[in-house]
Amino acid sequence: MGTLFALLFLVRPKREGQGSDFQSMNLKTLKKTPMKRSSIAIIAALLCGCASTVRNYGPDEHFSESEALSGASSTPEQCARTSDAVWVAGPGFQECIRYFPSKDFRTAPVRSAIVFMAGDVLSTKGVSPTYQAGTPRKRIERAELEQRRGGTPYLILARPGTDGSSGNQNLRRTRYETLVMNAALDKIKAQYGIEDFGLVGQSGGGGLVAALIAERQDVLCAVSSSGVTAVKYRVATAGRFSDYTGKSVADIWDPIEQLGRVHPKPGFRMFVTSDRDDSDVSFGSQEHYVQAALKTGLPITQLIVRASGPAHHQTYGIGNRVVEDCMLGLPTSYIVGTYSGMANDNPNMDELARKARAQSRSR
Repeated sequence: MGTLFALLFLVRPKREGQGSDFQSMNLKTLKKTPMKRSSIAIIAALLCGCASTVRNYGPDEHFSESEALSGASSTPEQCARTSDAVWVAGPGFQECIRYFPSKDFRTAPVRSAIVFMAGDVLSTKGVSPTYQAGTPRKRIERAELEQRRGGTPYLILARPGTDGSSGNQNLRRTRYETLVMNAALDKIKAQYGIEDFGLVGQSGGGGLVAALIAERQDVLCAVSSSGVTAVKYRVATAGRFSDYTGKSVADIWDPIEQLGRVHPKPGFRMFVTSDRDDSDVSFGSQEHYVQAALKTGLPITQLIVRASGPAHHQTYGIGNRVVEDCMLGLPTSYIVGTYSGMANDNPNMDELARKARAQSRSR
């Protein structure tokens, strides 16, 4: 049912003065609604795959490739029985979103928290080959590792259609995904008493970081690691006529176009970690976002680093250290001096974290 709401949200007819609410729309209206081919393709994927209900994964169960490909639905009752999950509903969505918290969330309240959002599970080649190796236990172990290193409570927030969240990855980079993740953050904030967020994301998750700062005033630090932050620019410079998701650019919720709506809390800082040789999300598209953000007066810094992987794309290892150091209140000059030129697979991340915490205590 949640994916049907998302579907209607994506293709709702636009009329003069119409806002985001389309509660008056029904299936009869939908049949009469003119749609782009890209929207029809998305609808076909959604309707074919979302008859299934999202699984409530046990600690060592591997995430489903079919859910990532076609999505899954949920209900409030099922979500209430799911470990570490929040039910979110709003104009255009009803989803159950999972998260994977470090130990400090077990003894709420949590004043400050870091939230990580992963990159896209889907690509033009299908589901990432590493996705099915993931389990809830592995996600929680990763969150525990990051909290042990940096000291700040840390959780991994599962995007719609992935890691046991209902919804559909085919709707990534639409407004639907931003609103769902924003609502999930609201629920988690209320549940644990969080006052300040540090947001960090890799690739598509980095794009979500850039989109979410336009929706929130409780983000103290934001880090986009190789993020898809200027979607339409990326499409145009690649000589394409549609996004890599298959969607028309008209269906895209582009973070760079939301910069005028960003009104951050005092002390906010944003960082972008980029590799000049990134062949997945071009350095130029990331730099384009940074330059546009600077023109609006946003306190943003781009760090040139050495990514891991054959596409020179993975920079979230450094992104995790940067967001932690920012949350510790370390100066931007310290962060730039420490991480510029660093390799993402640097084996001394634990030592870097210890140094940062000592530096914070001495200030």
